[in-house]
Amino acid sequence: MGMGEIIVQKAEELKDKVKQAAGRLTGSSQDGATTDVISRASWMGDIPDHVLVTALSIPGTHDSGCIDGPMGFAKTQNLDLADQLTAGIRFLDIRLAHYQDGLHVHHDVIYMGKDYRDVLKICADFLVEYPSEAILMSVNEETRFDGPLGDFAPSEVLSRLLRGEPESWDNTRSFHDEFEHQTWEQMGTAPPFYNYAASSVGAAPSFTSETALGDVRGKIILLRRFQCDGEVGFDVTYWLDDTTTRSSEDENGEPRNTTPPMYYIEDHHNNPDNKYDLVVTHLEKARGGDKEDLYITFSSAVILQASGYAETINPRLNDYLAGSAPGHVGIIVMDYFEEPCDLVSNVIKMNSTTGATSESS
Repeated sequence: MGMGEIIVQKAEELKDKVKQAAGRLTGSSQDGATTDVISRASWMGDIPDHVLVTALSIPGTHDSGCIDGPMGFAKTQNLDLADQLTAGIRFLDIRLAHYQDGLHVHHDVIYMGKDYRDVLKICADFLVEYPSEAILMSVNEETRFDGPLGDFAPSEVLSRLLRGEPESWDNTRSFHDEFEHQTWEQMGTAPPFYNYAASSVGAAPSFTSETALGDVRGKIILLRRFQCDGEVGFDVTYWLDDTTTRSSEDENGEPRNTTPPMYYIEDHHNNPDNKYDLVVTHLEKARGGDKEDLYITFSSAVILQASGYAETINPRLNDYLAGSAPGHVGIIVMDYFEEPCDLVSNVIKMNSTTGATSESS
């Protein structure tokens, strides 16, 4: 079998997987079986408007768009974005590869069958139906290891075939310009970002340590991980790899100039032996920390497949939360969050001191 035939065959296999993924969007599999998801679609409605966004305890997903992949290597979630939101997830980790004037959801070289426009529409539809809610969206430019090959990169060829585009071409805009262009295209139908106007006409508020939930209901808060000129969303580009990041300190522990809210990120992900201890230590720091600071804790990690860590970490994390008194733990970013079934509820119930419950639907 020649290289061309192999590429076409792989593209057909990916098409089948995308069809299966689309079925999960409505909570059903390709054979029509329904996915059992506990609805926590409006839990933020129980929280008073005056509560600071940084003071919330929020369930999130790591590599939120990665619901499929060859042999599970790129997969981090079982449920698609719409079902994640319905299940109570309010932090999305969106990673976009930029080629052929498109922003495509990727996990490294693997195209996940969705583009940035799809993500915006899913979030918009959800926020229209549940205007009491808000979504925090981290957006990063995904670096593919075969990216230097340009038009000949296997990931780009397979993605192009999957989308039915017979020809390749170079980007005509930067990542930021493409992001701005596609965001502005959606403004007529999508609720706007709270802190991103996507236009030189008018300005958006800043996300600050004083931003309250009532300010952002029905909107998306952009946490920007991609580089660009100017002020776009809340800048979290200072993000150290495979370690703990403190926005107020550089990698040597020296002070950095930064704009509040300060942020703290636990993101050891490369097969750490003590991942659970790192997670709990960071959650305890959030509990004792300033509620005007933003804490993000990734419980995800990987050897070859994310599921291995999730099967170990999630039950222990669930027990920790269930046995803890309510209190601020910040954003907890998970793989395969639906097991144990009460894990998301136990994150949400940490807000009970602010009025939230885990039973909202």
